[in-house]
Amino acid sequence: MYSARLMELFHTRVHGGDLADPTHAADAGVPGQGPYIRFAFRAHDGVVETARWKTYGCPAAMACAEAACEWSEGRSLAELSSATPDLVTEWVGGVPEGKEHCPALAAQGLCAVQPVP
Repeated sequence: MYSARLMELFHTRVHGGDLADPTHAADAGVPGQGPYIRFAFRAHDGVVETARWKTYGCPAAMACAEAACEWSEGRSLAELSSATPDLVTEWVGGVPEGKEHCPALAAQGLCAVQPVP
């Protein structure tokens, strides 16, 4: 069963979609081979101003991506690498058994952020 917080994040999806002119991005998972998340960030002076996500995945993956973007805004790019699956699980109020890969993907993406060439 999904938590109330996870469902709230899934239904709002404030950060879902494209981001024009991102300065940084990351992918977690492999497109076409199961769930994956693509993050895009716009940062200024090393601080994330805007974060967006796109995913192929279930409501839990979408909620984890939404929570990751929500948490990222206002934080330094360096701080993003401190994300862990356990933290993402906390942000969404827990995930059902069998969905542990969703917070892991979101954390993996935050830890893989690179400048856009």
